[in-house]
Amino acid sequence: MLIKKHICLILLLIFINQYLAFAEKPPRTIQWKTLEKGLYLAEVKAPRITRISDSKVTILKIDPKFFSFHLLTASEHDSLQRSVKEWSEMGGMIAAINAGMYGGTSHISNVGYMKNYNHLNNPILKPNYFAIAAFNPIDSTLPPFKIIDLQNENWELYKDKYQSFSQSMRMIDVNRKPLDWIQKRKMRSSMVVLATDRKGNVLFIFTRSPYTPNEFIKFMLRLPADIQTAMYLEGGPESSLYLNNGEMVLEKIGSYVSRTFAHDRNSEFRKMPNVIGIRRIKVKG
Repeated sequence: MLIKKHICLILLLIFINQYLAFAEKPPRTIQWKTLEKGLYLAEVKAPRITRISDSKVTILKIDPKFFSFHLLTASEHDSLQRSVKEWSEMGGMIAAINAGMYGGTSHISNVGYMKNYNHLNNPILKPNYFAIAAFNPIDSTLPPFKIIDLQNENWELYKDKYQSFSQSMRMIDVNRKPLDWIQKRKMRSSMVVLATDRKGNVLFIFTRSPYTPNEFIKFMLRLPADIQTAMYLEGGPESSLYLNNGEMVLEKIGSYVSRTFAHDRNSEFRKMPNVIGIRRIKVKG
């Protein structure tokens, strides 16, 4: 019996050592590549090396002083789904990501609340989705882009102050506290995340390698990127990030999601009904 206990202990120690060998410490600094004024790109090692894909995280940092944000929806146009690349080309945008998960009978409605100026894609606030991306403010005194935390901030104060809204699930709240995704602790997937930092920059964050939401939340908070708040947009093969600023083309395509698409074989952008994208602002001087 004693021998069996020793064997079990040895096996446990071997497992722990192997796990730690695959764990990555977050970088002390992030090497940002300047794509143009106000637009920066970085690629960092993910929180844990996996056997699936490249175990890297791509971050596109956007300064709202130089770029405007736009919500393009199929419901406001011709009801047709498009890839992020196609939406970017159609909307004259240099980068785009998923606007959130979608569904409904026509598969073009955001799962959470979504509004773009006078157009309502989904007029109903989803009770358990506590993050809303808000942009296109009604006046210049407001932050150009904000992630509203519905549990810590008053929705009534913001709902008439912005023109574009997209609701989804929080990952990091407005006080920089991590959220515990209790019901999805075991889910692993490719992922695209929307975040803001303490200086007001907007971050498009993508990983093709699959991680659990809780694992990725902890990693984002440990990154030297000063992330203030973050929200989940999409997972699996629908996760998409596209960039083409005339100098560089970047195509990031998701694949793996537990149980329903548990492999790394997806090689093309999925079509989707709603995206968030950016255009250059003509800055005087």
